[in-house]
Amino acid sequence: MQVCWLQENDVEQFKIKIALHYLFFYATEPHIGHIYTAVLADSSARFHRLLGCNPVSFSTGTDEHGLKIQQAAFHANKDPALFCDQVSELFEIALKKCEISYTDYIRTTESRHKQNVHSFWKVLSEKGYIYKGKYEGWYCTADEAFVAEDQTTLVKLPNGQEQRVSTESNRHVEWFSEENYMFKLSSLREELIRWLKSGPVVRPVRYYNLVKSWLDQDLTDLSISRPCTRLSWGIPVPDDSSQTVYVWLDALLNYLTVAKHSKCDTNIWPPSAHVIGKDILKFHSIYWPAFLFAAGLEPPKSLVVHGHWLVDDQKMSKTTGNVVSPQTCIDLVTATGLRYFLLHEGVPASDGNFSIKRMVRIANSDLADGLGNLVNRCCGKSLNPLQMRPGVSPSSFESCGSPGSDLLNLLERTPDIVQNEYTQWNFYKGIDQVMALVRGANSFFQMMEPWKLNKEGRVDQLNATMAVTLETARVVGTLLQPIVPSYSERLLDKLGVPREDRSWDFARLRWSTINTPLGAQQTVLFPRIKCD
Repeated sequence: MQVCWLQENDVEQFKIKIALHYLFFYATEPHIGHIYTAVLADSSARFHRLLGCNPVSFSTGTDEHGLKIQQAAFHANKDPALFCDQVSELFEIALKKCEISYTDYIRTTESRHKQNVHSFWKVLSEKGYIYKGKYEGWYCTADEAFVAEDQTTLVKLPNGQEQRVSTESNRHVEWFSEENYMFKLSSLREELIRWLKSGPVVRPVRYYNLVKSWLDQDLTDLSISRPCTRLSWGIPVPDDSSQTVYVWLDALLNYLTVAKHSKCDTNIWPPSAHVIGKDILKFHSIYWPAFLFAAGLEPPKSLVVHGHWLVDDQKMSKTTGNVVSPQTCIDLVTATGLRYFLLHEGVPASDGNFSIKRMVRIANSDLADGLGNLVNRCCGKSLNPLQMRPGVSPSSFESCGSPGSDLLNLLERTPDIVQNEYTQWNFYKGIDQVMALVRGANSFFQMMEPWKLNKEGRVDQLNATMAVTLETARVVGTLLQPIVPSYSERLLDKLGVPREDRSWDFARLRWSTINTPLGAQQTVLFPRIKCD
C-alpha cells in the first residue's frame, strides 16, 4: 500500500499523489494490516491538506487479477468477476468506516485500467524492452512471482512429506516451464542504482538497505506474461490472446491509470510517495521503477514502507485463526479508537503488536481520560457557567505563576515538533508529543485547582486558568486532526472554533481578547470503554 511524502520545497508548487496499493486477496476480508496502511496514508493526506497543499490526490483500491484470485474464486465456487465485486466492496466499506479520505478508488478490472495496461505494454514493446522467451523456474502462486533456485528450500510438513518453499515468504513453490514474454530488467540495473542513491527514495533506512542489497547483485530478466491456459483471469497481452499480462505489471500500473484520469488541474506525476507493506517492497522498488524508466517516465519520489502486525506477539494468519477484523475493533472502540491505536503503536521500521486489551487501555487513557476528561471539566457549567472559551493573553499565563510558565513553554514548542514528525512519517512520535502536551495541561489544571478558585471567588485567576487550558485543548484538537478527524471535529466544534480557523496555521498558540461561545454539543468526546 502506499502514501505520500511532501518535501518542504514542494509546498509552493504542490504536486502530490498519495496512492495505496492493496494486495488483499490473501484473504477475502480486510484486516487491521490493510487498515493500518490506509490510515497511515490518510493521515499524511489530511496533514498536507491542513498545510494548505491543495489539491491532494490520494488513490486507493483493489488489485483483482492473477492466479491466486482465480483459484480463490474457484474454491468459493463463484465467477471471478462476481467474487471480486463482493470482496472489493468489503474493502471500500471498511475504508469509509475508518474515515479514509481518498480521492479515487481504483479497481484493476475497470475498463480505464485495461486500456492503460495495453497502452503501456505497447510503449515497452516499441522501445525494445519486451521479447519472447522460454522461462523455467520455481513459481510461487501466493506471491505471484518466479523464485530463483537459491531462494528456495525444502521443509518437512507435519505429515512427513517434503515441500519446496520460498525462503523469503515461506510459501509453497512449484516448477513451471513455459514460453512467456520477457522484460529486459537486467539492462536497467544501473539506472535503478542511480535512482536509489538520488535521495531518501526508500524509507525507513532498513528497507533502503534491503533494496540496496538486491541491486548489489545482477538482475535477471523478468517474465511479464503467463499462458492463458494457466491464467485466464487477467488482461490479455495486446495482439496475443494466448498470453495474459503478469499481475504485477497489471497491478502496479493502477497508479498511472489514476494519474491519467485525474480531474486535478495540476500534473500529479510522479507520485510524491507510495506507502507499502514490506512484503511487496521488491515489486515496488525494483520492478516498478524499472517499468517506468523503460517507458521514459519518472519513478515515484519515495516509497514509505512499514512492517506487519502481530497479534499478541504471534504472526497474524488465517491458519491460526487470529486475523483481526477492523469491524471487530470499530464495534469495540469506534473508528476513532482504532485509528488512534494503529498510529500510536505503529512504527514503520518494525512490526506492530496488536492486543485488544492494549487498544482499549490506550483509547481510554488518551482519548477518554486524558484529553476528553479535561475538556469535559472545562466545559462543565459548574466551572464555566457562561459557556465561553475565554480569550488568552500573555498575562493569562503570567497570572498562573510557574505552572502557567511551564505549560506555555510546552505549548509553544510542541506544534513545530509535531509538524516535523508528521512530515517524516513518524506519526507515533507526533502523537507522543501531543499527549505530552495533554498531560501538561492536566497537570496545570490540577495544580491551579479551578474548583477552589471558583469557590473562593477568585474570578480573574479562574478565567486565566480556563483560558490557558482551553487554548491548549484547541491547539491539541488542531494537531490531532490528521490522526482522529471526527474526534478532533467534535472537540473543535465544542470549543466554538470556526471551520476556517482549523488549518495548520492555527495549530499554534494564538493570542486573543475575544471570548468565544462554546458549541452546544455534548462534552463527552469519547465515552470510556468497558472491556472484560
